Amino acid sequence: MTAQTMNDTTAATPARPTFKQMINGVVDAGACSECGSCVVVCPHLIIEMNGRKPAKRPGSEGAHDHCGVSVGIGCDACAAVCPRLGPREPELRDAAFDGDRGWEGIFGVYRHVFVARARDPAALARGQDGGVVTALLAWARESGAIDGAVVAAVGDGDAPCFPAPKLATTPEQIRASAGSWYTYSPNTLALKLLPKAGVARAAFVGVPCQITALRKMERIDPSRLLGAAKSPTVHARQRNAMRGPAERVAVSVGLFCSEVFRPELMTERVAQQMGIALDQVAKVNIKGEVLIHGKDGGVATISLDEAARDYQRPECRHCGDFSAELADIACGGVGTDRATVVVLRSERGVALWREFEASGRVDVWPIEEHKKAWNILQRLARKQRERITPPTETDAARPQYSAADEAAQARRALAAAGCAEADIEARLQALYGAGGRAADRPASRAGHPIPGDPGAPAPGEKRRLPPPPAPGEGGASPGPAAG
Repeated sequence: MTAQTMNDTTAATPARPTFKQMINGVVDAGACSECGSCVVVCPHLIIEMNGRKPAKRPGSEGAHDHCGVSVGIGCDACAAVCPRLGPREPELRDAAFDGDRGWEGIFGVYRHVFVARARDPAALARGQDGGVVTALLAWARESGAIDGAVVAAVGDGDAPCFPAPKLATTPEQIRASAGSWYTYSPNTLALKLLPKAGVARAAFVGVPCQITALRKMERIDPSRLLGAAKSPTVHARQRNAMRGPAERVAVSVGLFCSEVFRPELMTERVAQQMGIALDQVAKVNIKGEVLIHGKDGGVATISLDEAARDYQRPECRHCGDFSAELADIACGGVGTDRATVVVLRSERGVALWREFEASGRVDVWPIEEHKKAWNILQRLARKQRERITPPTETDAARPQYSAADEAAQARRALAAAGCAEADIEARLQALYGAGGRAADRPASRAGHPIPGDPGAPAPGEKRRLPPPPAPGEGGASPGPAAG
């Protein structure tokens, strides 16, 4: 299977991808996002990070693309959560949002889209754009809404300008993680820290590929692990490895991302050619060009065309999700001046935001007051989607992944293999435990289209963008929680 066919999967409930397909069609093909999710969920310690890529542990039996568990009793939890394997983001909208997709556009599902800015001067000074993510998470920790946050931060022992995955458990640690660097941090790996730290209600902050992996941990049905050749105990072990990390996440915050850069942007272009010491860089931003903010208040620039041409991570070319389409809350600074575009996608994202807004720590504006930001969001989301698929006029109507269909398919396979009904039930009980089983597949409810969206252009005509939605059509904050 080629990387392109893996990237373009559109089947709602595709054939279950395997470890071998993940290694050959993703890692070896250069499409691996380096998120580390496969390492996080591996229940048999077959995979580890080798540099920035996942690989079999030294001494494991067989070729580099051979997993004895995969071809033996069966597992492939790693491939189930890989963001580069199907189902991809447009096929996961029903699963991610429980079939209630609100409004829906090229940038994904939304309930509310608006612009915000933190009121805290320190959050504004240190944070990216409007400081909203930092202010939100710090408030959430102080209020007890979360007991920790998975973030990227440059900490003790990290090279300057190169953040690493961190678990922040205090408001001070959260504030210290503010700012972006545009070098890749595999935040998903920090999910392994949650159990030992006793964190049960974490916020997870990540770029789109990491958000997709997290949603797959949460929503791909455990019946994918069902097999006739393994005991209920092994079923439970594999299920806990695949689902366990996401069960400790209370809310996901996705960051808009078109690409990140290879380390050489900082080590060669900035440090060597521009003569800027990396330990004197305060943060990096992109506003039509790459902005290198110095701790002395100065700002150096690099052409965005040059940075993308010479330093873009090639792995990012396999990503079609600009706006973290599966996050509870998505944020980015496109087309704004010291402010953040906020997209509330899920009901739990809306609930958390309303409590945050009631704290008085944030200012908000309807998106129609920031038409430039709205238009840039539309253009960048479409440009990125078209990296991996043809033009996507029918995202809302795409076949959707169904946990119920997955479970029925798995059960039929076991029955066809001669597994007795009582044995099938014992395995299912181990997979689902006290949690609910996949219900009958609900009718898919595509989100309402963006009001006034002119749709696809006629042949030869230029695409017209939809207007920003009005406040009553999802184009404003939901307002603070009562009381």
